[in-house]
Amino acid sequence: MLRLAWRNLWRNSRRALITVASVFFAVFFCVLLMGIHHDSWERMADNALKTQAGHIQIHAKEYWEDKTTDHFMSMDAATLAQLDTLAGISNVSPRIETFALAAAGPLSKAVAVLGVSPAKEAQKSALPSRLTKGNYLSEDDEGLLVGEALSRYLKVDVGDSLALIGQGYQGASAVGLFPIRGIVKLKFPEMDKGLVYMSLPAAQHFIDMPGGYSGVFISIKNNRQLDNVLHEVKQSVDTQKLDVYSWHFTMERLLEQAKTDKAFNRLVMYILYTLVGFGILGTVIMLTNERKRELSVMVSLGMSRMKLSAVIVLELLLMSFMGVMLAGAVSLPMSYWFSANPLQFSGALAELYEAVSMEPLLGLSIHWADFGEQAAAVLLMVAIAATYPVRKILTLKTTS
Repeated sequence: MLRLAWRNLWRNSRRALITVASVFFAVFFCVLLMGIHHDSWERMADNALKTQAGHIQIHAKEYWEDKTTDHFMSMDAATLAQLDTLAGISNVSPRIETFALAAAGPLSKAVAVLGVSPAKEAQKSALPSRLTKGNYLSEDDEGLLVGEALSRYLKVDVGDSLALIGQGYQGASAVGLFPIRGIVKLKFPEMDKGLVYMSLPAAQHFIDMPGGYSGVFISIKNNRQLDNVLHEVKQSVDTQKLDVYSWHFTMERLLEQAKTDKAFNRLVMYILYTLVGFGILGTVIMLTNERKRELSVMVSLGMSRMKLSAVIVLELLLMSFMGVMLAGAVSLPMSYWFSANPLQFSGALAELYEAVSMEPLLGLSIHWADFGEQAAAVLLMVAIAATYPVRKILTLKTTS
């Protein structure tokens, strides 16, 4: 039956190739669409975990509901050192995150102030590689690193001073004049326009809270170990005074946006597959009607209706299988290539990406499950379309 189906397939090669091409383009574009979706959101989540957050965060009680300096926490050096030794943890970074008004001459702007350990931050987010001018901070530095866009807005450069005015711990005024040590180009435009880095001691002095932190950010080596590491972290700290969150909670909004975007992509795929499905159904109807007399003669000569139905179904499966395999042979190597070598946009297109806080890069993320899902969708459409010739053959009137 397989040999007969294969020979029947090429009796009308143009029709067979059109069907194979329709399946190919449907699977190819759907795999690319899902690959672009996964790559953009995985890149965004990875950048956020490295620069803004961590896989695990530790905060004082009530901090998450009201992120003010009055709800900052303290943690002794021994506990921090113990967290650093837990299996699966790659980085433990205590931080101070607060806001201030930055002023230089007649210009001012509200900015986020990030107090970090320069050594820990270099390990976590590779911040020194973002340095475009000046020098990186030392551990007890009293200077600042300023976002490139922010430096242009305030018209300041390395060696200038920036005045910061904010709210300190327990109602104290946070005021300071800080020299600019370096200019950094940050990945996210919003961060580049409104973020300054300073060392932890300088930030603690600024808010008048020695030994205080807004939180402790923990990076892990493998996200699959998140639940195990999260449990170990909770065992290592006082959970009556501190809250321990995974990034699925702290970045919930980003994950919800990713789900919404994925739902939209699926809608586009369903529309595409609906068009392809009708194309396959049209081919099946044409194939069946063109060969109606032939099928009637074969049944009259004694061929089983079930075997004849199986031959027709095999023809459809062969065309679909060729389309799916051809799409895999093209899309998967392309995904591997663009995963390692994403396209870098510039000009207006780069500005469009930056307007939505995304890197101007286009890559493809490889997910075998996506390809399997597209193949399954094609087979389902073929199975539905195959009911037409099977029903026709089973009710076919034979030629005497």
